[in-house]
Amino acid sequence: MTKILNDLSLKITILTNLKTVDFLDVTLNLDTGKYYPYRKPNDKPLYIHRQSNHPPNIIKELPDSISRRLTDISSDRDVFTEATPMYNTALKDSGYNERVQFLDSRKTGGDKKRKNRQRNIIWFNPPFSKNVSTNIGHRFLQLVDKHFPKGCRLRKIFNRATLKVSYSCMPNMDNAIKQHNGKVLREAQQANGSDTKTCNCRVKNLCPMKGKCLTPSIVYKAIVTSDNQRKEYTGLCETTFKKRFSNHQLSMRHRKYEHSTRLSQHIWKLKDNNKPYSIEWSVHQRAAAYTNKTKKCNLCMAEKLTIIKADRTTSLNKRRELVSKCRHENKYYLCNFLPAVT
Repeated sequence: MTKILNDLSLKITILTNLKTVDFLDVTLNLDTGKYYPYRKPNDKPLYIHRQSNHPPNIIKELPDSISRRLTDISSDRDVFTEATPMYNTALKDSGYNERVQFLDSRKTGGDKKRKNRQRNIIWFNPPFSKNVSTNIGHRFLQLVDKHFPKGCRLRKIFNRATLKVSYSCMPNMDNAIKQHNGKVLREAQQANGSDTKTCNCRVKNLCPMKGKCLTPSIVYKAIVTSDNQRKEYTGLCETTFKKRFSNHQLSMRHRKYEHSTRLSQHIWKLKDNNKPYSIEWSVHQRAAAYTNKTKKCNLCMAEKLTIIKADRTTSLNKRRELVSKCRHENKYYLCNFLPAVT
């Protein structure tokens, strides 16, 4: 195990024969058989202020959630009472009048809820702001009732039990400043000519994207014309378009990759019918892909919005692509981490 962690540039310390162990936010004492809350030295809890611009349910549930966690990691009421002053002070400093309380029901199992059956739930996460007076969640559920009434064939899929609303928080001031500074620096680099190379095709006139084949993080369109019929395909790529274009070329040349995309399926149908065709590629929109800092993928959202607005009579994309999961976050999983090559 040590060798594996060293290959990943990580270190591990192994201690044995310990009677007291600190694990995350709880201390386990094997001598007394008790466990109690743990915090690192000089580490004081800090919570969002009661007047902060957060969804009301988050602010309302904060004291109760702290009480539940402290109760779970305290072996008895005496241990809980000894640990609470620090947390009560932190709540008071953040503008809360409530105090943490020991929940006997969590120790006796009296508050266990009945396990509900699993549903395929689609979540709508609009950003919350106190500056917006409209009740977005209420209006959204009204639209669900209006467009999917009883008797509608899609009512089983889209209803209040399968469509849920949960507000998301707006970026804090630190993130807003970093995003602005990053945008200014990128514009300055482009103005200085340090990032002006957008095409490396040998024959510039044959560039599929008209001199922009090295553009990364884009939503692109492919317009297929055949016998005065026009079909439109929308796709995205986090890498440069030229790498994505190579995959499209592979799927349109080799039959075994026919079902890779909706575009390749349409092209093979034209080939089977001996119909000539032409494809015109274009950059529709640039957007940032998922990062472990922002926790959102504007690139996938931009593609879905483009598919929604597309003409359904000419679009090659399927509507099920709108509920597909973002694949750009996979590279941030620890299981996909690749150590740096030296």
